[in-house]
Amino acid sequence: MAAFGLAVAASGWWLLAPIYQPETTCSGGGSSTGASWETCEAPSSMAAAGAWGYIVWFVVIPVVLAGLPLVARGRAWSVLSAVSAAGLVIVVLTGGISFGLPLVPGAACAVVGAVLRNRRHVVGPTV
Repeated sequence: MAAFGLAVAASGWWLLAPIYQPETTCSGGGSSTGASWETCEAPSSMAAAGAWGYIVWFVVIPVVLAGLPLVARGRAWSVLSAVSAAGLVIVVLTGGISFGLPLVPGAACAVVGAVLRNRRHVVGPTV
């Protein structure tokens, strides 16, 4: 659950933060890729810009991967937990320092969750 919550938080930040600015033609001529915002529009969120390809990669995939272990129990949980952890680590590594960094806490929680198995501990004497 912690990995899912952290992935949702990171994905929400990617979805709503004013970080998206495609290359545009500026009013002063030429084009801008975001290096100079003086003559171009300020950056907007990916949701406001309608950048659906980025939204799928930055928002949907990490949330689905983090949510996989929440839909299963028993042996299926162990398998989906390992798939979730591996998938989130791959997304973090391919995203690098730009996209992957906000997902590091969620990926770390998913790895810890996959490593720790659901074991029953008996407290007290057994009869």
